[in-house]
Amino acid sequence: MLGRSRAGRSAPRYDPAVRFSPDVPEASDVPDAYAEVFASLPLLHATPRSWAELAAANLPEFLADHAVCEQQVSLYALSLAGYYPEDVELVERAAALAAEEVQHFRRVVAILRRRGWPLGGRRPNPWAQSLKGQIVHGREPWTKVDRLLFGAMIEARSCERFTRLLEVVEDREVEQLLADLGPAERRHWQLFFQLAGREVDAGALDARFLRWREHEARLARGLGVSPAVHG
Repeated sequence: MLGRSRAGRSAPRYDPAVRFSPDVPEASDVPDAYAEVFASLPLLHATPRSWAELAAANLPEFLADHAVCEQQVSLYALSLAGYYPEDVELVERAAALAAEEVQHFRRVVAILRRRGWPLGGRRPNPWAQSLKGQIVHGREPWTKVDRLLFGAMIEARSCERFTRLLEVVEDREVEQLLADLGPAERRHWQLFFQLAGREVDAGALDARFLRWREHEARLARGLGVSPAVHG
């Protein structure tokens, strides 16, 4: 369940009637614990198992990219505080999320260093860049809503990827990392969505979020070809 907004009304939820599409696996295809996670996400396209097998076979590349992703999400959260300094709740929650992502970044970096695996630098992320293009600028409060929905989709896809990899990875340390960070990403997408719904009508938010979900699904169908977190 999502929390309650400052106004006291229940935080908006995406419509479960359009949660699934034909390319999302049936719950019977995955263990109950994983199926529950997948069902809680707003994604309309499932990552194929082949991506998880590719990432598991290329953990140095996956973890290096993972560290970059954690760094970039922390910076994005802080940028939201910079865009909307008058929104006290947003600033406080974005700062807390950024601090948590920095801890995740440090944890991944520690694993890479212990193993003598190289860190990753900044790199193009075509999926994220194309997704970000959905933000409509100059039309507040909808620009703020879009920025938050962008964050929600980033975190939801990351949660799904971590859970998908957790199904197949046989590295105990990485398994524990994914088991810890997956639930955090799930909390983060819910937080972004909750923050997005404070200033707009719930029905209008649901309709806008559906467009984001459909756009992300179109982009995601071209993924699964590299071991990167969003590859």
